[in-house]
Amino acid sequence: MTTGVASACPQCGAPLRFGGAASLAAACAYCRAAVVRKGADLTLAGKVPDLVAVDSRLALGMTGTAGGEPFVVLGRIQLSRGDAAWNEWYASFPRGFGWIAEAQGRLFLTRRQEPRPGLPRRRALHAGMEFDLRGAGRYAVDEVDEARLVSFEGELPFVPEPGATYGYADATAGDGSFVTLDYGTGDEDPELYAGRELPWSAVGLPAAAAPAAGGEKAAALACPGCGGPVTLKLAESRAATCPSCHGLLDVSAGALRVVGVLAGRGQPPVPLGAKGTLRGEPVEVLGWLRRSSESDGETFGWDELLLHGPGGYRWLSHDQGHWLFLRPVPAGKVSGVEGRAYRCDGRTFKHFQSSEARTDELQGEFYWELRQGETIRTEDYVAPPYLLSVERTEGEVAWTRGEDVPGAEIWAALGLPGRPPRPVGVGAAEPNPWKPRAASAWKVGGVALLALGAAALLLAVLAPRQVVAELDAPLDPGRVTLSEPFDLPDGRQAVAIEASAAVRQAWVGLDVALIDDSTGKSEAVGFELSRFSGRDGGEDWSEGSDHGRAVAGGLPGGRYVLRVEPVLDPASRARVGPSAHVKVVRGVFLLPPLLLALLAVLAWPLLATVAVASFEKRRWDGSDHVPGAALKAAARQVSGEEDG
Repeated sequence: MTTGVASACPQCGAPLRFGGAASLAAACAYCRAAVVRKGADLTLAGKVPDLVAVDSRLALGMTGTAGGEPFVVLGRIQLSRGDAAWNEWYASFPRGFGWIAEAQGRLFLTRRQEPRPGLPRRRALHAGMEFDLRGAGRYAVDEVDEARLVSFEGELPFVPEPGATYGYADATAGDGSFVTLDYGTGDEDPELYAGRELPWSAVGLPAAAAPAAGGEKAAALACPGCGGPVTLKLAESRAATCPSCHGLLDVSAGALRVVGVLAGRGQPPVPLGAKGTLRGEPVEVLGWLRRSSESDGETFGWDELLLHGPGGYRWLSHDQGHWLFLRPVPAGKVSGVEGRAYRCDGRTFKHFQSSEARTDELQGEFYWELRQGETIRTEDYVAPPYLLSVERTEGEVAWTRGEDVPGAEIWAALGLPGRPPRPVGVGAAEPNPWKPRAASAWKVGGVALLALGAAALLLAVLAPRQVVAELDAPLDPGRVTLSEPFDLPDGRQAVAIEASAAVRQAWVGLDVALIDDSTGKSEAVGFELSRFSGRDGGEDWSEGSDHGRAVAGGLPGGRYVLRVEPVLDPASRARVGPSAHVKVVRGVFLLPPLLLALLAVLAWPLLATVAVASFEKRRWDGSDHVPGAALKAAARQVSGEEDG
């Protein structure tokens, strides 16, 4: 790092020092003259406008270390996009220079890179698009905008033009790295800066104090509308509300300015100033927005709470008792198709809904300018229990990734009295409580099915078919035929009675009974043998069978006699054979008990699956993809055309 070159201001003669090898311009701290260095010569380039009062924790002369390389802060520029102004600090390294920006309570360092061919032109970029950066991979554009140079102090590595507009684009990659394309006052051949977040310790400052431990030092101001006290907890806040007169205050210029009077008098679901540790992060509630959107003639409202802590800004979203804790996500970590699905952190998020969100009420303070009644385009994508949300403007996309948090957890984390509001319906990212139950039920059911199949196979193997009795029963109407006595082993069992006979164009009924020889009790069954055929319309047909079967179940062991009595039309006697061959078979595998057992095994998994589907239907009924909505819309259209 250079020790610098001492000179004198060509306008007032005050000491002027160029401490950076890359420094080309400086502002005289005494007369505010802009001085340009060309070699050893110093020339005047006008007067430097006054700086806007914007608080910063950085200062000229501050030193630090980044990536093992020391740096010194030599200058700053003040930029503005309208009324809001912010600082970017020029840091000189032994090899080159960089810029340090303060954003949302965090530090970001960008270092100038070697020129690379193929960088996109500014007019070809838009927020959300992707481009390939040679040697570094794919980047997504978070923001495309321009900023006016308000003023500067100290040294700069370029010749500034106060009042000039400079174009830029910020882009991020999937690994969290980011780049800035600096187009200056033109459109082509941007300068490339690669960036990373810088810990506050790198500049010798402690991280912002955790709100739970006392918060940051608040600034007490007076409302220009009513004179009432307005306390700002963060110096970087750009908008606030007066608790006395409900005025909307602009804080972007370092002082309060009334820009409107709020119409609403609602109350946030969580009081402003509440502090605690939520999901491992110390946070404090800074602001509240009540937003709404319209769909099919209905208005839907929800709450958004701005939180702040050492990790930066976070959000709590509340909708009918359902809560989401959201953190910002770089656009480079998100890829997919708008309106369909996106992937982030290894998960696929399906499109849930899109809307024009209108700000109806607000309280507290915010890090951006906002107005009551303004709208912004939003999209939500879900992969329960997570939600991916994006807000789009013409020049910027802002992604947040949230997770469902029970209200009871929030109440406990923030030490709130009472109980949270009871949830109504199903939340967009609410975890489906039936999914783990259904998965567990199917695992248990699968094991039970395997056991049932093994048992059925074992029964079939261990109890093979065995003919225990058979006879030929004459097919004479009313004639009874008895078999010789036969034995069935001990234990209840099922047996099958099977019969066959030569039957043509006729029908024969068989009344069969198994009679217990010791008790006289009988088990009666019946079945028929029939066979008909013919020709109709040039095609042959046939129906019926000359084989029949019936099953008698639950028979106890013992000695039995088989009784067979045929039933048939005497006129059809000539079309049937002389007798039917009947036999009794044990070791029969019964299908109905198996089906009942199967139903018993599958009942709980099936019910749990139905519950999963029912829960998901209730979830998606609140989305842009309501099941059956297209059919209902078509029916309404047809009905309207008919009425017309």
